[in-house]
Amino acid sequence: MLEHKNTIQHAFLLASTSQEHDAIKPKKPQRSRSQRLLSNQDAQQKGLKAEQHAQQLLESAGFQCIGKRLSSRFGEIDLAMAKGRLLIWVEVRYRQNNQFGGAAASINNQKWQRIILTAGYWLKSLTQQHFNGKTPFCRFDVVIQSPKGLDWLQDVRQLT
Repeated sequence: MLEHKNTIQHAFLLASTSQEHDAIKPKKPQRSRSQRLLSNQDAQQKGLKAEQHAQQLLESAGFQCIGKRLSSRFGEIDLAMAKGRLLIWVEVRYRQNNQFGGAAASINNQKWQRIILTAGYWLKSLTQQHFNGKTPFCRFDVVIQSPKGLDWLQDVRQLT
């Protein structure tokens, strides 16, 4: 039985390293460095445009933008918006399609941790500047831009 198992493993190894196996896998076209840079710049431009659209959406709902692209050693928050005693931290996502679960699915727990730590980093400063030193009620929202338009997911996470 052990000899049979080793033979199967050996055959599998040979098959997985054979040229025939490699020929079956589709090869990705190689892109030049300049093509990759242009692609990244295009993605950044789309992301910035999505942030502008998200800001306009929230301002039309009565919020005031008090911070954009707030960064810390932990990460970055796209927008900080205020209305009354409410401060919302906004993560903006742009996706061209819903492949791999779409934009909302791209915010994993690690990303949320970075957003929360960055919010904590900025909270005292924004509280002093915009809330007369009184800690506001905080929540986390997500705005998703897709070819279908904007979706505003409110109160995705809370922090008091």
